[in-house]
Amino acid sequence: MEDKALRNKQILVRLTIDEYQKMVASSNALQMNKSDYMRMKILTESHAQIIDPRDIHAIRIAGLVLVKLLEELKDTQLIPHELEDIKQLIDELKIIVRRLNDSVSKV
Repeated sequence: MEDKALRNKQILVRLTIDEYQKMVASSNALQMNKSDYMRMKILTESHAQIIDPRDIHAIRIAGLVLVKLLEELKDTQLIPHELEDIKQLIDELKIIVRRLNDSVSKV
């Protein structure tokens, strides 16, 4: 509450519609209002990294598939087809991780 009383300076920032939509999406993803989000981005050394929701979903699905696959293979011997499924899943996860790492390094 004290911070609000001390905040008596304003700035005007002009954004393109794309920049504005990105800022709104990022603030929503962090469950922050736009002012707090902008303050965090400007005033903190380490910025929160926003991950594309599609990537989060892809990781979640890959994890669920991996768990299901491992459950099914628990009491059986692995056959080449099942090994290939696991290899493909691992390759997909590697691609996702690379994409996330690339997006983090751009910040």
